[in-house]
Order: sequence, then structure tokens, then C-alpha cells
Amino acid sequence: MMQKNDDSERILLRQVSEGHRPAFTVLYDRYWKKIYATSLHYLKSAEWAEDLVQDIFLKIWVKRLVLPEIENFESFLFIVARNEIVSAIRKRVADAPLRDGAEVPAAIEPADNVLQLKQTEQLIEDAIAQLPPQQKLVFLLTRRGGLSHETIARRLGLNTRTVNNHASRALLHIRQYLRKQGHFGAR
Repeated sequence: MMQKNDDSERILLRQVSEGHRPAFTVLYDRYWKKIYATSLHYLKSAEWAEDLVQDIFLKIWVKRLVLPEIENFESFLFIVARNEIVSAIRKRVADAPLRDGAEVPAAIEPADNVLQLKQTEQLIEDAIAQLPPQQKLVFLLTRRGGLSHETIARRLGLNTRTVNNHASRALLHIRQYLRKQGHFGAR
């Protein structure tokens, strides 16, 4: 059953990449609520979250030619959403005219979350930079490229088990690095 859903989504992504607007509407309807809920959680403003979701899906439409290459669209979409949310909060904070004694608007309060997120992202980038080249490549292809281990194995001419090992070791290294930095407790 899972394979059928993956196949239907691949077909949908291919259709969207070809400019098929009804397919884009299906994709939009399928993911709108999830992206909106995530945006609302961080932005604390329904209007702001709705605007941001529109911007996110506009960005997906503009970049639609890369959609068939994406192995995990939902992960890709949430990465795009996360980046847009962080950018929107940063922009709002930078544009907010704060005068002496002025209160921070409620929609900007997540700025502490943004700072914490940026610190975590920087620590992860530092940990990734320390990875051996092959582990780093596999990690980036899986996590940022959204590619499956099987696809990576084919592209790099490696055994799938080797790709799995590289991905596991990379994640272990990153977790250990974050623990050493005191960023989160042992799991």
C-alpha cells in the first residue's frame, strides 16, 4: 500500500513539474493544513500563517521543475516551510520599530525560538563539517536532498548497506557532537 501512495505522489509531482495546475491544486490541498498548523504554531498569527503558507506554495510552484527529483516531498516541503518561517520571523523582528518601553508584539515573541533554532542549526553545520567526506555526502543527500538510501547507492555506485552505515554513523556523530556541546540530553 505504501508503494502505491509513493507512486501516486511521484506522478503528481511529475505533473506539477510539467505545469499541470489541477495536480498542483491536489498537492496544495494535501499539504496545506499541515503547513498552516506548523506556521501558526511558530508565528502565533492566523493571518501571518496564511500569508506564509501561500508564499511557501508559490515557491514550490516556481521551483516545480525540481519536484520529480525529490524522493521525500513532505520532508522537502517542511524544510522549505521551516526556512520561510525563520526568514519571516527574522524580517518581522528586524522591521519592528521598538522604542524605549515599547512591548514586543505578540507575533514576534518566538524570536527566542528562532535564536535557539539558529544556534542548533549552526551546531549541526559544525558537526556535519567534521564528518568524513563520504558520510557527509550521504548525510546531505538524504537529509537535504531528500533522496532515499537506494537512490544514493545507485548514484554513488555503492551498496545500499554501505549507504545505510554512512547515514547511521553521520547521525550518531551529530548527536554526540550536540551532546558534547550541551545542546540536548542523552536519548
